[in-house]
Amino acid sequence: MSAPDRTWRFDPGMRIMLGFAAVFMFAVAAVLFSLPLLVGGSDPSSNAIIGITGVIMAGFGLFMTFGLIGVVRTQISIKGTSLDATVPQRHSWLLVPHFRVIALPLGQIRSVERRQEAFRSFGLINLRDSLSIVTSGGERIGLFSNTMGPAAQLPLDEIAGAIASGAGVEVTDAGTVWTKAPGLYGEASSSWSEQPLDETSAMKVRRTAVRTAQIAGTLVLLVVALRACS
Repeated sequence: MSAPDRTWRFDPGMRIMLGFAAVFMFAVAAVLFSLPLLVGGSDPSSNAIIGITGVIMAGFGLFMTFGLIGVVRTQISIKGTSLDATVPQRHSWLLVPHFRVIALPLGQIRSVERRQEAFRSFGLINLRDSLSIVTSGGERIGLFSNTMGPAAQLPLDEIAGAIASGAGVEVTDAGTVWTKAPGLYGEASSSWSEQPLDETSAMKVRRTAVRTAQIAGTLVLLVVALRACS
């Protein structure tokens, strides 16, 4: 079955934000590395602290760069009767993202499935929505995931609906699950072996995740306010 040609990518604002953050981190790291030479510091302990801080900032700069690569390369397209996509799939121990290229006839898609995933990050409960397809041969292919929050996201509902329409199937909601899948750079797991939570447990997890997001947002606003007043 043919579907209207569509292509989905992250918006330019996300690319600009990540690019600016990477440049800023690297600039701060460069200043820190140069500081002992510029001020003529001779205290070994102070120089070591400055150097370690510079390494940490450079590390954050690299992570932002990897995130930018993920945002730039990720795209999902429907072209005639084919689903074409480049999506994140795993990453190295240095957090360098790897990608999977998908070229699949829409007629070979047996189902389009979405689910809500609860996971722990730094001890806090977070939520993300994940989208995958299952081929007529039974292979599950994770497409992407959106973590709950203010960051720019791909339109999961729109993409799921378009793929399902082209494949002549309905979008299946697989409920809410606990997962240990990393989801870094928007990666979606291709192994959905977790059992869905019952509705009571799912609601409890959602409420906890919302509180986590509210606390994080309040802390960000507090930091901004303190900086504005200083």
